[in-house]
Amino acid sequence: MKKGLKIFLSIVLVLAILGGIAALSVTFYGKKYVRAEDTAYTVLQITDVHILNDEKKDAKAYKTISEMVNTTKPDMIAVTGDVTSEKENFTAFKSFCTFMEKFEIPWAFVYGNHEGLDIKYEKGEKLDPDKIADKQTLNDYLSSLKYCIYERGDKNVDGMGNYYYTVHDKDGKALMSLIFMDSNSYDEKNDGYDHFHPNQIAWYEKTVKQIAKEENGDEAKVVPSLAFFHIPMKEYMTGYKEGNRLWGFKFPKEDGTPAVDDNMFETMKKLGSTKGCYAGHDHMNNFSVDYQGIRLTYGLSCDHNIYMTPFRGGVLINIKKDGSFTNQPIIRHRGQSTVTICKEY
Repeated sequence: MKKGLKIFLSIVLVLAILGGIAALSVTFYGKKYVRAEDTAYTVLQITDVHILNDEKKDAKAYKTISEMVNTTKPDMIAVTGDVTSEKENFTAFKSFCTFMEKFEIPWAFVYGNHEGLDIKYEKGEKLDPDKIADKQTLNDYLSSLKYCIYERGDKNVDGMGNYYYTVHDKDGKALMSLIFMDSNSYDEKNDGYDHFHPNQIAWYEKTVKQIAKEENGDEAKVVPSLAFFHIPMKEYMTGYKEGNRLWGFKFPKEDGTPAVDDNMFETMKKLGSTKGCYAGHDHMNNFSVDYQGIRLTYGLSCDHNIYMTPFRGGVLINIKKDGSFTNQPIIRHRGQSTVTICKEY
């Protein structure tokens, strides 16, 4: 198939999938991206890259990420898990991190359900520590990197990588806090994906109040925040049915939410700080909905290796000077080296 026809069909596929969604408007190839004047800070979310330790195949994902970064020049990159699902996870992890460090842009990371947790070993198998690593080793490696802002977080709280970063304007006023959380992996008791544990929800509440006190002198005067994690909360599915869909599509039977509902969403509503959440995990789903005052967004998968996603890319989050925010999905079509940037919503 000729390259031009492939590009055309790819665009038609996107428009067909997203047909009827008024918010869809694209910046077509050749038009230079320009950051909006009212934008103070941008975060590029990428998720579910699934590095295979195959140089040729992995180069496709790296190309997509490079095009997104070089086009939008974000202030931060947020990676929401599943860098790899390979047995030699440390090899893939180091490859990805080395690639990310070359941008010389601060980048955050939260664990997915695959990083080192679901690897099955043969009995008596000798493991190569340079190629296979547990979560603690990955933690230590991330902490050693120059541009990665990842933090281990409180050791008395479940998961690794519960931490935050606050964005300030030029006068030092807090515009938005970015809260990163480990959504854990598998719930073997209930035969499904895990959820936020009670001590993590308590940590979230404590952190929101702590930020408010640090920035505004009063724990009740919360700072607007965005939350980043891998496994979507149950409310993503409820929101799709009952909320205001702003962009994207849910694929039939695609539901990777936890086996057990937790109290995180209710705590977010109660505190009134978190205005948006960004997850990954489901690969095919890419929608964003406003549900009960919180925008729930799936990042576009950057997987070129395992899943036949409808399109690949990321989400550019624009934090505004007034403390609000917008999303801009970014799509790299099959057969096209550049990216399409969608209208803000």
